[in-house]
This record gives sequence, structure tokens and C-alpha cells, in this order.
Amino acid sequence: MQDKLTLFIKENYQADICVAGGGVAGCSAALAAARKGKKVILCEKEGCLGGAAVLGCVAPLGSKETRDGRSFGGILEELVVKLEQWNRKYANADGNTIINPHLLQLLLMKELQDAGVKLLFHVELCQCQMCEEKIQKAFFLSGQGILAVEAEIFIDATGDGALFAAAGADYVTGSEENVFEQLFEADYNKIHYEKEESLTSYGEPGAVQPASAMFLMGGVDIAKGEKYCNRLLTYEDLGITKEEFMALPYAGSSGFEKNENLIPLPQGRILFYLGTRKGEVVVNMSRVLQVDVENTQAVSEAERVTQLQVLYLTDFLKRFVPGFENAYFMECSVSLGIRESRRLKGKKVLKGLDAIRCKTGREDIAYASYMIDIHDPYGKRKAIGGDLKGACFGVPYDCLVSGQLKNLLVCGRCISVDHIAHASTRIQGTCIQTGQAAGTAAAVCSEEKTGVGEINVASLRKILRSDKMLIL
Repeated sequence: MQDKLTLFIKENYQADICVAGGGVAGCSAALAAARKGKKVILCEKEGCLGGAAVLGCVAPLGSKETRDGRSFGGILEELVVKLEQWNRKYANADGNTIINPHLLQLLLMKELQDAGVKLLFHVELCQCQMCEEKIQKAFFLSGQGILAVEAEIFIDATGDGALFAAAGADYVTGSEENVFEQLFEADYNKIHYEKEESLTSYGEPGAVQPASAMFLMGGVDIAKGEKYCNRLLTYEDLGITKEEFMALPYAGSSGFEKNENLIPLPQGRILFYLGTRKGEVVVNMSRVLQVDVENTQAVSEAERVTQLQVLYLTDFLKRFVPGFENAYFMECSVSLGIRESRRLKGKKVLKGLDAIRCKTGREDIAYASYMIDIHDPYGKRKAIGGDLKGACFGVPYDCLVSGQLKNLLVCGRCISVDHIAHASTRIQGTCIQTGQAAGTAAAVCSEEKTGVGEINVASLRKILRSDKMLIL
């Protein structure tokens, strides 16, 4: 028998469109809909915009253009251009000028304010009220109690699919049963280190990519440090002994367990990206396996482990890695970086083989150009997959539609794709594109009083093209 608790609605809101989630996909969706003259409410559980890009310090903004150099345009290109301008103006950027989590946060705030989007911060989705295959109201828990938002169209941009799960839509989590067969058929059953080796097994279905906590360091001698980046290192590579490493207070803790002759690091290697200014880097080296976002205790434990890994990795880099001798810690993520969790089981599920082979078509409303990059769900193998076999692949409109709910659209990380395709579509540039497509489609459906599954995709593509998105 479950305990029951009766709560009263403290405040009611109404809008044409409600966007749940203020990450880059949700902001793009809200911006696109508001620019079409719609009343938009965006609900975000934290106190800022940007989601994982900001809270998780996931600074690299990939999939901005096709592999042959054509910009994906639209809101994505706007944000890239403005972030670069702001970086030079406000942050004295002389390094990677499209990396700066907290300037992105402020840029998104300014853009949404200018578009007239109403923002509700510190509100977390807890339930939905349904009526005839529609979400009638979404309920959010706030410091003052329960808030209700009523809208014509709802957009799930939560990353973890919290809204479509609460509304009862079908979804999947992690890898499918045939995932290895697809990788094998495409000859992508490869583990990428300095050299490739074949992957002979994958494990049980339902595997999710690892979660991480990224962090920033300054004072790095990039030229010296780059020699050790993205490599599996032995003790000899850094001129230390196994005994010297194992004497460290964190040796043997989660992620630092013995790993034969390799230095035991959580991700198995040193990995960093160039930061905003010279000498600054974004470090991506922590790793926790099989985090279930529907289990609060599991997520809490992963937060504890990854944040301590950041501390230990900072110590390791400064102690042993050339180029980091005079480096200093700047900041780290304040929220766990989830790569994979729930994905909508939509009207169409984009398959990994179609992504690898760069299939495009007349139903596409967004594109992806990032490699198939499956961070090993089971251990410290670097990554599984490889580069796409063309310029980009398309994301059909039906990947944003559940087929069960007449007024729900999905964008960002939790769209309807399989485990393999998701390893590319999860990248921020594609998330921003699916956000713009979802927001535009929501505005059209609101204007025409139609269900999200009834939209004329050819007309939607024409609108997206007129809004300067690349539509092939």
C-alpha cells in the first residue's frame, strides 16, 4: 500500500506552449515559438538556462555544420556567432571562442527575454493531468508548493524525458537487443584507441553510456600537455611507478582501480579540450557506469563519485602530467553529466545504420554530423563507433512525436532514436536544431488548432528554411 499526500495548487499559469526544460534544446524551442508570436512558458528545475552545457560544463558545442562545411544555420548559427562575439568582448577570449559555459547561460537569458518568453525557475515537473490523449496540465513542484501550467502544446526538453514519462508515453532506456548486429553490419564494431581493435561482444540490452563530471583548469602548458591527450598511458609514459601511484590516498577508489600496466583513470585516458583563453582547458576524464536516472539514490551516489573524481583527477594532473605543473582548478560541473537515459519511442525511431550511412529525406527537420561516439557502457574502452559515411544524416519530424499524445513534442537528447544514432544526436548542435523544429511545429499547431501528428511536414520544412535553417 502506497502512502498518499494531498497537495493544493498554489498558482495556475496558462500559455499557448509550455516547454519543460531550459537546456539548449528547450531554449531553442521556446525562442522559435515565441518568435512566431506565441505565448510561451519555459519551466526549468534549476536557476539558470543552458542545462548540461552550463551546469555540467559541457562546453564543446559540436555538430554546428555538415562534415563538408555547410552551416546548419538557424538559431544554432545565431548562438554560435553571438557567443563568439561575447567571448571576445566580455571574456578576453584568445583561445576557443565558442567555448564558455557561463556566457552561454547569459546569452540564452538575454535572447529569451527579448523574445518575450516567460521563465519559471526552480520548478520541477512532478505530474500531468491527461484528457483524451492530451496533456491538459503539467504540475511542477516549487518552493511555494505545486504550480500548474495549462497549454495547448507541450514540449519535453528535459533531456531525461521526464514529461513524456509522466504523461504515459512509451519510451526505451539504453541499448536495444540488436545493437551489436547493427554495429557489426556497418563495420563499426570498433574500439578506438591509438589503434583500432574489434569489439566482439556488447553486453545485455538496456546499457546506457557513462555519466561524467567535467571541469575547467587554467595555467596549462597546452603544447606539453597535448602529447598525452586522448591516449592510454602506462606508468612508464609519465615516468612513475605503479607503487608510487598506488600510494596515493585515492588509489583504488571508484574509477582508480588497478588496470594492469595502464595508469588507472576513470575514463582510462587523459582527455581535454581547449578553453576560452590560452592556457585554459575543459577536462573530460571522470566516469560512472550504468546510472539509472529514475533511481534517486543511484543518481546521488553518481554525483558523489564523480565530484570526488574531479578532485582526485586535478591532483593527478598537477602531480604527474607534463604541462599541468603550474595549472590550477577553476570550476567544475554542479550537476551530473548524463549522456543517455530515457528516449521517446516515437512514431519513427531513427536507426543507427541510417545515421551511419547518412540517410536524408523529405521528412527531415534537423541534421547531425557528429561521429557515432558510444562511450563504453561497461568499462574503460575509449569509444565505440566511428565517423559518419557522409556529410550528415537527417532527423525526421516523426522522431519528435510520440504517436500516443496529440499535443506533445520532444526535442534534444531524448528524441526517438536508437542507441547508436543517439550517440550522435545527443550533441548540442543537433539538440538546438531539434529544439527549433519542435518550437516552430508547436507554433504552427497552436495557430492551426491541430494535433502535432497532423502537421504538414513539407510546409514546416519551408518555414524552417525561411528561418535560415539548412533544410536539404
